[in-house]
Amino acid sequence: MIITDDLVYIHPPKTGGTFVTHVLERLYLGSPERPGLGGTFLNTHKHGTCEDIPEAHLGKPLLTTVRNPYDRYVSQYYFGWWKRHPDAYCGADAMKALHPHYPELSFDEFVRMANTLFLNCHQGRETGFRNTLLADPFRPGWHTEQFIRFYCHEPRAVFASLDEEALESRHYRQSLFPLHFLRAERLNHQLHDFLLGLGMSRDRIAFILDEPKVFPEGGSRDEASHWQDHYTPELKRFVRSRERLLFEMFPEYDV
Repeated sequence: MIITDDLVYIHPPKTGGTFVTHVLERLYLGSPERPGLGGTFLNTHKHGTCEDIPEAHLGKPLLTTVRNPYDRYVSQYYFGWWKRHPDAYCGADAMKALHPHYPELSFDEFVRMANTLFLNCHQGRETGFRNTLLADPFRPGWHTEQFIRFYCHEPRAVFASLDEEALESRHYRQSLFPLHFLRAERLNHQLHDFLLGLGMSRDRIAFILDEPKVFPEGGSRDEASHWQDHYTPELKRFVRSRERLLFEMFPEYDV
């Protein structure tokens, strides 16, 4: 989470947040060649949620980033945090019990494992995100759980209340904080336009339009690789079913 005098940025993992963080640091903190805007700049609770925002800053515009769920699963697979830091999830023993050949998992195995072992679990402990109203294969997925956790008031209650009626009526939207969503695929232009809408001068933010991608330290996939190359029709149906809420929130990804 980044807090400035102008905005609060919420940073979900693997959604382009490293790029946004880099741009905001350059804009507010500056460099020897270009002074920054100055004022408040707090980079704390890297993956803090909306409920973690200090009360004094809740009135500021809230900015976040979203990514095509299909593509995000591929990014998470190659980034490999689940391999390098298994205790941040359910632990290596649980993954090996499901797949004795862990950590050498196929992409298909990773996606299904994430939607089995990573749900309602952090650092080997239950997180309280349970849903008993929807049965497989329609139970909310790993990304949907993260979406609710990051962006909703009383997220556990919202997650538990998801049923067919809630999904059809999109009643859960009433629990969302007032967020502006940037699409990871169009970050340069959308971040530029958002800041322009806050009243920042074109000259000061023009650099954003040409800023190259910024990658977090760790694994990454070949840039020439497309997410479509990793999905069978059956696996794509699985993700579409599990992340139904996200595809209805962001229909441009439902392809």
